[in-house]
Amino acid sequence: MTATSSTHAVRRTDPRWIVVAVLGCAAFVALGAWAYGLFDGMIDLRVYRMGGSVLLDRASLYDAQLPGSGLPFTYPPFAAIAMVPLAAVPWGVALVVWTTISVLCIAAIWRAALPGGAWSLLPATWRGRRLAVLAGLTLASLLLEPVWQTIQFGQINLLLTAMILLDLVRPENARWRGFWVGVTIGVKLTPLPFLAFLLVTKQWRAFRNALLGLLATMAIGFAVVPNQSWEYWTVVVRNANRVGGLAYTANQSFMGFLSRLGDDASWIQPVWFVLSAIFGLLVLWLARRYWLAGDPVTAISVMALAVLYASPVSWSHHWVWIIPLGISLIRAVDRRWGRRPAVATAVLWYGLFVLRSIWWVPYRDDRELSWSFWQSIPGNSHLILGLTSFAVLAITSRAKAPAAERTTG
Repeated sequence: MTATSSTHAVRRTDPRWIVVAVLGCAAFVALGAWAYGLFDGMIDLRVYRMGGSVLLDRASLYDAQLPGSGLPFTYPPFAAIAMVPLAAVPWGVALVVWTTISVLCIAAIWRAALPGGAWSLLPATWRGRRLAVLAGLTLASLLLEPVWQTIQFGQINLLLTAMILLDLVRPENARWRGFWVGVTIGVKLTPLPFLAFLLVTKQWRAFRNALLGLLATMAIGFAVVPNQSWEYWTVVVRNANRVGGLAYTANQSFMGFLSRLGDDASWIQPVWFVLSAIFGLLVLWLARRYWLAGDPVTAISVMALAVLYASPVSWSHHWVWIIPLGISLIRAVDRRWGRRPAVATAVLWYGLFVLRSIWWVPYRDDRELSWSFWQSIPGNSHLILGLTSFAVLAITSRAKAPAAERTTG
């Protein structure tokens, strides 16, 4: 490392700058929350705090409902335990702290998704201003439908995405690598397919650590609230309808798509299972291919597609994975077809998510069940874009020479 690069490294890790960045972000969040009326919204954050409050009150976690909306707590007991600190502080403090964490996670996701050579996609005059570019990308990301939905509802998706991505892009010999993937599963079950990814890529140590992380969250849950933990893992976990209507336009998953076609038809469940299994195997194949080729960000982002499509419920705010997936898509197009198509891909990919087309069509009160063919295109646009990205990444993966398999220990 040169003296210059060493100096920059010190500046990037200077705790004073970290404190300034966090406080500045918190002030920005507080101002934005006031301007957009978020202090009166953030319904999912209210549900999280309700879970923490129920534990503090020693009440029944899975019988509780949020006053005014009737929404239940649908997460594992460990999630409620983790939310106790937010339940113990005033609403305004919880909102600012939670949203600040989410905004900082956007920056962390961009930084992890733009390693090394990816910065070469930026104009030459911008490459020395990475911090400014990162801040600009973070602010611009608030325009993306999944990101804004996550912020608006006070959802946890940005935090979980950042935890998984930052955990798995670390060197394979990093201590406890994979542990935080297990913790995310213990908070919200949707990242479960990442265990299969660790297996097919032979990341044995990370797989072991992920299992330990998951088991740790379960152990904490049973230690603190044994009866409610038993209820969750034996009853609540099997009730997909508990989280809301499957046909609702915001459910951008195979199950959501099929439910909009057939409502409660008996064929939906088996067709969903077959589609999810086939697509899951294809995703594992492509994710493994990119992993062995030395492209972990793309491998992880592709794996996220299995999570989004196979889960019975993938609300649009679960799709915050479009940030790293978009970077992988742009890089793939740049390698295969050149700079101009890559720029066009960036504009189309992120621009279409800014347009929020899933909300252009009639929704709620089962109006999704009567969509015309043309209405179903914007109404399922997240699914269409995700499949398009998968196809492009599969095609361009042929041009990548697989590296020798890694020794993961």
